[in-house]
Amino acid sequence: MLRIISKEYPAPRPVLKSLIIAVSSGLFIALFLLYFQPFNLHLNTDENMVFHISFFGCITTFVLLVFLYVFPLLLPNLFSDKNWKLGYQMILNMLVIITIAIFNSIYSNYVNSIPFYWDSYWLILSRTFVLGILPIAFITFIDYHQKVKYNLNLATDILKNKKEILKDSKEVTHQISTDLKNETFSFSENDFNYAIADTNYTDIYILDENTLKKVTYRVTLSSFETQLKESPNLKRCHRSHLVNLKKVKNISGNAQGLKLELINQSEIIPVSRKYITIVKQFF
Repeated sequence: MLRIISKEYPAPRPVLKSLIIAVSSGLFIALFLLYFQPFNLHLNTDENMVFHISFFGCITTFVLLVFLYVFPLLLPNLFSDKNWKLGYQMILNMLVIITIAIFNSIYSNYVNSIPFYWDSYWLILSRTFVLGILPIAFITFIDYHQKVKYNLNLATDILKNKKEILKDSKEVTHQISTDLKNETFSFSENDFNYAIADTNYTDIYILDENTLKKVTYRVTLSSFETQLKESPNLKRCHRSHLVNLKKVKNISGNAQGLKLELINQSEIIPVSRKYITIVKQFF
């Protein structure tokens, strides 16, 4: 069990998809409660009934926005694919459900003018935890295995159709302009292995006398990518990585996506779903 929950899992990210999930989930909850009114949902007010019931959906949207967008935005090191595990995702999902339950209880008591009692809240929390932990664990495990299976099959398919990569007959050199005035640098394409974004800087890993060395320049990875757009071999493969695809010796996969293993290098380069087509076209 401990071995499984320590496996890598895609981390929540502050992107448009997270906003859509939060808003659509809240809208679904609001419409569901308005139409079915389950759990003997009766509020002691006939005034603005639609608004009061719909507000439960607003609570869901707010909580999901905080956990899926705000926290990843404020804590990028924690919410990163490099650090995120399956167990973290299960804990996050459970915290989301418990937080929604707490706010729903507070709001329901407020609307119905019910006084605050700790015993009632502990009962709600305990029931939410007991009833929520098993389905959350099951759904998360199923999602994990589906992602792993998909990405492993994709990696196998790419390797099966992999073309022989011919060595260039001529040396190709790239000259890059940094964000500093009049500063440029150049490197040989054959020596370039990969680059990693570091906010407004880019760490570039280049072979120097058969030793991999890191050189950092003040240039964003997006700008670096744009200046290399004519190269058929140096391609963006992740929001934070750019790689020399001619250096790839093997392709594997896990729940987070494809992973590239480079020749004579221990660093594993991630491939996000957005860039899978570029990798497939190259091989």
